[in-house]
Amino acid sequence: MNIAILGGRFDPPHIWHFWTAQQVLENVKDLDQVWYMPDYQNAFKPIEAGAGERLEMLQFMETGKIKTSNMAISEPGVTYTVKTVNELVKDKKNRFFWIVGSDILSEFHKWRDYQKLSRLITFLVFPRKDFPIKHIPAGFRRIEGHLMLSNVSSFIVRDRIKRGLTVSGLVFPAVEEYIRKKNLYR
Repeated sequence: MNIAILGGRFDPPHIWHFWTAQQVLENVKDLDQVWYMPDYQNAFKPIEAGAGERLEMLQFMETGKIKTSNMAISEPGVTYTVKTVNELVKDKKNRFFWIVGSDILSEFHKWRDYQKLSRLITFLVFPRKDFPIKHIPAGFRRIEGHLMLSNVSSFIVRDRIKRGLTVSGLVFPAVEEYIRKKNLYR
């Protein structure tokens, strides 16, 4: 199988995570599945909700071809993409890709063992509003097609929750209910 990984904090997961995964499935030839893969701890930004909570919220956003993997949260500590990719490539039955937003291109050199990473796995670059793609490095492939773009982010969702504003339409209804019940992001 050909599987694309959408890794990240997902703090919280929002509607645009789903639409990114869905559009990757629709526009990358021969792709069988997309897996959400939440970080246990991010190397660059703090995470507010626990790994288990973020995993549960992501599971509300699964479909037949969009799944959730707990691989990167199975061990406490900072989740480094290179470690995860090293584990993925051991699986010879599947071929893996890694989805990144175009905002990552200017920051990729800060990732641990970034030069090794682009030799281990193909990165699929999803365009993001306000982050034009000027250059595609070796080991990266731009996702082409009639793509919907958005500026929705987990930061916006968290900020709206903290200010007591609605997040309806920004997150799946089940995610919104989960956040409310668990009193997250207050």
